[in-house]
Amino acid sequence: MNKNKKLLIGFGLCLMTSFLMGAIFQKSEANLAVIKAGVDQDGNPVCINKSQVYLFKKLQAQNKIEFLYHDPIDEKASVVKSFSDSTSLDKYWESLIKNW
Repeated sequence: MNKNKKLLIGFGLCLMTSFLMGAIFQKSEANLAVIKAGVDQDGNPVCINKSQVYLFKKLQAQNKIEFLYHDPIDEKASVVKSFSDSTSLDKYWESLIKNW
């Protein structure tokens, strides 16, 4: 093999390794400082910073978690994160409580 092929293969392996490391060490969203909680009326993602949140509550019957946060413009500022089933809701809730 010539030097260019070895270099290309080495670079490819390094790139694949970096992608795999990201997948292995991927953090739950509940561990992050920003929570992606839903979408607005135009379909754009709504994200809030955990430092803005002063209360979050679990709405078990609706499979949702509501985050109330400080917003000087809107006194009732809240976002709701929806889940497909109660199992995923409970798993996220436990991670949220543990890592808040």
